Amino acid sequence: GRSAVFRSTLFFVHFNCLYPTEALVAIDTPLLCRHNRCYELRRVHLGSSPAASKVIMSEETKTSAASLKPYIETLISGERHLTSAETEAAFGAILSGADEIQVGCLLTLLRARNETPEEIAGMVRAMNAACNSVSIPDAKLLDIVGTGGDGADTINISTASVVLAAACGCTVAKAGNRSVSSACGSADVLEALGVKVDLTPDQIVKCVEDCGVAFMFAPVNHPAMRFVAPVRKRLGVRTCFNILGPMTNAAGAQRAVIGVFGEHLVPLMAGALKEVGRVDHAVVIHGVGLDEISPLGPATILEIKNVAPKGEPKVYETKEFRFDPLDVGIQRCKVEDLRGGGPAENAEEFRKVLLGGEEMNAKRDSICLNAGVGCYVYGLTDTIEEGVALAKKTLQSGKATEVLKAWIESSQAIAAAHA
Repeated sequence: GRSAVFRSTLFFVHFNCLYPTEALVAIDTPLLCRHNRCYELRRVHLGSSPAASKVIMSEETKTSAASLKPYIETLISGERHLTSAETEAAFGAILSGADEIQVGCLLTLLRARNETPEEIAGMVRAMNAACNSVSIPDAKLLDIVGTGGDGADTINISTASVVLAAACGCTVAKAGNRSVSSACGSADVLEALGVKVDLTPDQIVKCVEDCGVAFMFAPVNHPAMRFVAPVRKRLGVRTCFNILGPMTNAAGAQRAVIGVFGEHLVPLMAGALKEVGRVDHAVVIHGVGLDEISPLGPATILEIKNVAPKGEPKVYETKEFRFDPLDVGIQRCKVEDLRGGGPAENAEEFRKVLLGGEEMNAKRDSICLNAGVGCYVYGLTDTIEEGVALAKKTLQSGKATEVLKAWIESSQAIAAAHA
């Protein structure tokens, strides 16, 4: 018997059909969605025999998600950028499983036209709405995080920095993922150290309460990103999703040190943070060739700080400046001095840089610089210089190694208790 018939662009599957396929007439078209694919169910008459009525399916591509066509048309016209609300709606559809061809088209057009802070803010809001959030009421939280993408393959500077910042007295909710553009991502190195990285939101809260620091694994907190991953992989070029992660902390960290791979991203991301209005005090940093401060040279820093009274709408004070590690007595280094490797090698370096003792090197200096900025935005010190001094004193005391040990033990115990 005939097993299939084509009509227009739809693919109709007939099950055990023994009748001619002429006079194909659809009577009803309910939708059935399975495995993120949508199928149209059609009861049809085949040939002249009503008794031959069959239910057949035609596959449609994710028809349950809103179409991105209006936003694509707006960007193609070139007359204006998308508004923040439009971008939020578009990315809400993307994170619900929009048509992959339309997703690729929209991401490409956004990049070609250079995303605005308002557009980035809409994307951030959509990701926050789709997030498995972590609720830690009344906690002042810090994240030190980078976009990646600098291609330097250094040790995991920002991840080690949050351990030191926690040892200094900050409460840390660190967001991260496995490696995308480097040899070893934050989740990779923490896992190699023994930290359980895939805790649920409730387990993350317990970990923060136990040891003052926890890790939020992107696939757990942002599961809707699975809809975008295939498109990003096939596009093979950078898109706005490369920079959204650091701005979508699942615990809503109010204090943030965000490193970016390109200096042009500094005002873009700072503007988006102000538009979204979740942070109280944050800095966006571009170092010399890195997405963080390092002894390689001066860093460009854009600082935003909420100066409105508590409970009132945020009003941000903005300041842009350059910070040179030479000003705090840290000498220059070469990028080779900061180089890392895979998870096993970086885990060993991670342990070394957090050891107590007065001996310093470029890697330990880098950890102190970034943790010091974290202490400043968290409010432990009044200046970055004082923050770096506090971080160095804490590092040399050996307290950071104790915090790392406590973090490993706490995360393992929490995971085991819920196994």
